[in-house]
Amino acid sequence: MSAEIEQLVMEHLEMGAMMEQLNTQFSEAMSFIGLLCSANTISRDIMFDTNQALDTTRAQVMSLRRAQQEALARERDRNLIMETMAAKIQELERRLDDK
Repeated sequence: MSAEIEQLVMEHLEMGAMMEQLNTQFSEAMSFIGLLCSANTISRDIMFDTNQALDTTRAQVMSLRRAQQEALARERDRNLIMETMAAKIQELERRLDDK
């Protein structure tokens, strides 16, 4: 009987050690899961910030393109005016020379 009790005590101690090992592994797994969650949150924040920066950059590029197109249009208008004025000056000079 004492051998049986001794065997039960030994099995109980082994079971306790196994439970302690499982508890340690579970705690380590939970810590790792917590780190993964933190990394996921940080990654999401980085992606959000990156998207905001890209949106800002995209808006700035569009604004610069508009400004460039407007500047080109003004330059074309100015060139057209200069050509028209040059033609008028030439016409006036021709008329003056004819007189």
